[in-house]
Amino acid sequence: MSPRSQHRRPGQHGPDPASASGPPDIPGMSYLEPLGSGGYADVHLYQQQSPRRSVAVKVLKGRGLTDDLRRQFVAEADTMALFGNHPHIVQVFWADTAPDGRPYLVMEYYPPPHLGERAKRKPLTVQEVLRTGVQLASAVETAHRGGVVHRDIKPANVLVDHYDQPALTDFGIAGRGGADADVADTGDIGVSVPWAPPEVLTGDSNGDVAGDVYSLAATLWHLLVGRSPFAVPGGDNTQTGLTTRIKRSEVPRTGRADVPLSLERVLARGMAKDRRLRPASALAFARELTAVEQELRLPPTPVRVRDAGGGTVLEGPGAGPEDRTSVKAPSRVQAQPPTPATPYGAPAAPPAAPVGPAGEVEERTVRRSDGPSGTAAPGRAAGDLGPQRTPRLIDEDLVPPAARPAPDGPPAGPRGRPGWLVPVLAAAVVVLLVVVGVAVLRPRGAATPAAPTPSRTVSTPKDTSALGDAVYTAPTVTARASAGAVGFTWTYDGPEKGDTFRVFVGPTKDAAQQAAPQTVTTPALTQRVAAGTTRCAQVQVVRGGVVSPPSDTTCERAL
Repeated sequence: MSPRSQHRRPGQHGPDPASASGPPDIPGMSYLEPLGSGGYADVHLYQQQSPRRSVAVKVLKGRGLTDDLRRQFVAEADTMALFGNHPHIVQVFWADTAPDGRPYLVMEYYPPPHLGERAKRKPLTVQEVLRTGVQLASAVETAHRGGVVHRDIKPANVLVDHYDQPALTDFGIAGRGGADADVADTGDIGVSVPWAPPEVLTGDSNGDVAGDVYSLAATLWHLLVGRSPFAVPGGDNTQTGLTTRIKRSEVPRTGRADVPLSLERVLARGMAKDRRLRPASALAFARELTAVEQELRLPPTPVRVRDAGGGTVLEGPGAGPEDRTSVKAPSRVQAQPPTPATPYGAPAAPPAAPVGPAGEVEERTVRRSDGPSGTAAPGRAAGDLGPQRTPRLIDEDLVPPAARPAPDGPPAGPRGRPGWLVPVLAAAVVVLLVVVGVAVLRPRGAATPAAPTPSRTVSTPKDTSALGDAVYTAPTVTARASAGAVGFTWTYDGPEKGDTFRVFVGPTKDAAQQAAPQTVTTPALTQRVAAGTTRCAQVQVVRGGVVSPPSDTTCERAL
């Protein structure tokens, strides 16, 4: 945090900001170039002198500066600072007022272009869109859990860092309020029509969780095609024309042959006209995207969401309770001491990542500059703790035994060698010669492949056409109350022998969606609880290692 004051009232002293224009003169910073301009603010690139780094400075325009805009600007700074340690939300370093009276934010710098420009030049691949969607949904879910809805998710508000990681920015019109209800704002809000949900365009909502899910789905559609979902090449793409189609027309398909039907359906559900038919949360939307990743046999993208305790829940498709890793945020990776040699001369295995209570593993995404020269903090090299890294498995049979005291018996041979060492070494030489001889005589192409690194995998059937459409249809859950129990049953299209089910259970809808899954083999589950206790459940169907979209979360209270 900068030592600069953050309590100065904008415009309280100094010249009238209405007469100011251009980049402000900021102490300790050197202006470099403009980055962009919006309706009420400009963004410039500056060089911060200490620590030396490039930063983006967002400054309110002096002309037309009102008290409402000032309050909105301060709220944006507070909101982004609240979630700024999330790896996919742009970090705000500090806020202050320039000598000319204009408020400004100093933010992490992301080089252009933003994802909107990238998609315009060349649409993203399916894998890139799925990965980006899960990462952005993680950021949006984190904001929702903090009581904030973004209300302006669009490709231009997704920046990309030097490591090709996306981050959500521009919380300028974000609303605070209950995450499960409409935001209580009554004033006018800005609307980016091409990606806005129909209920916002009709004035029935100021934006809520379902609205953010819609805009996120519309953004992913845009990244696949290079234009917004309801823009028609050569057609009427005025705000009036777009608004009419958004309110009345069905969600069009992307038209790309490489986009699977399952992804088309996920995006269509996300942009459903009736917000009750959309995924219940950004987390549920992320799970639908990870199901498509599994279908396509792509590397799973971790879901990072801040939980109620302030940590980060790491979730992957098909993950069980042992795979839900709580990441302490923020955490600092300490430099490791020199690694001692083993009795065999090879370096000892480095210590595992620090493990806290209940299996919490400290982890950090290395993405931002931590030092004056842009170097990472001492410790692990950048990338050592990537999002898909799993604990290394060690075969105990391959671990050298601990040093033992010398056994009783004859004295050691020459130069202090134990008497048993010579025959052991001789036997080892014989074995080595045999192995080398076999390798030399083996025909080309018959070499045995190296053993793969142990990892958790999800089995996928050889014939993926056998999966059918049912696995991509969310099940319908019914809850029934009885004395001291709540029972859940569910139905879905095209059940097949061998289907299993992931059930997320909790005392509330939010708790159920955050819970570790239980795996059951029949479409029913009964929870024994005290009378008057509520239980909620969300269900996914698993077939051939592919997970269906989650059901709506259903609740009931025991009698």
